[in-house]
Amino acid sequence: MKSFVVVMLTAILSLVPAASASYEECTSTITGNFNGTAIAAGDYVWFSGVLKVKGLPSSTPTTVYATHSYISFTANGHPHNIKVPNSVITFSPSTSTATTSYTPLIPPGLGTGWNTSLQSSGLAGNDLSSAVSFAVPAGGLPGGIKNVSWTTEFSSFSTGLTINWQWAAAVYTSFATDDNALGVKPVDDNKASIYKNSDHAGTPENYKSYVIGGATGGGGANYTGSLSATGSCALSPDGSSSLTIRNTEKR
Repeated sequence: MKSFVVVMLTAILSLVPAASASYEECTSTITGNFNGTAIAAGDYVWFSGVLKVKGLPSSTPTTVYATHSYISFTANGHPHNIKVPNSVITFSPSTSTATTSYTPLIPPGLGTGWNTSLQSSGLAGNDLSSAVSFAVPAGGLPGGIKNVSWTTEFSSFSTGLTINWQWAAAVYTSFATDDNALGVKPVDDNKASIYKNSDHAGTPENYKSYVIGGATGGGGANYTGSLSATGSCALSPDGSSSLTIRNTEKR
């Protein structure tokens, strides 16, 4: 069923002649486990999702939307459901430097979220899909939390796209409340953004000194945590869905 977001996207993009292509979407869930390190109250879990898009045209801009995302898990007998901000990811041959910012999105029905601009081709590794921080509540979180699931709906007005994506989670002892103050790296590529390093997409560059072990990460230079299994999701006019489960923990 087409949501309000789809209606808004259709209304706006229908004003553009090139937007005559049909709307396509898919929904994907990846389930994995945290490692055995307990996480103290007052720390922050930084969840980041990354993707690779297959089928992108190299000569025209293409926008992919990551919406209706949420993360769920149960710890200490309490269910947690974390809403992930929407994302607008635009691949364009005119983009020379990959960027991302946390800002009001277009169309306005998407609210405030991650607006990412990327090169259409030549990028090495993964690109940022979305990210969210979770303040660990009183009592903390035990190690070994299982069945942590992240669900996302991917969509586009371009046809023939396939999304391969993963998620990871790292723990920080201090974190910004303003997402734009984090300095999030938009790509793995060590030349495509202002961050000329080998850090993974989703790294909060301005807070790297606060990372510790926990969630799917081991601390040190693992600023995003170890990646989940890869979910694959082909966009289609009727929508498609996929479920990926990681059976083994990465420590």
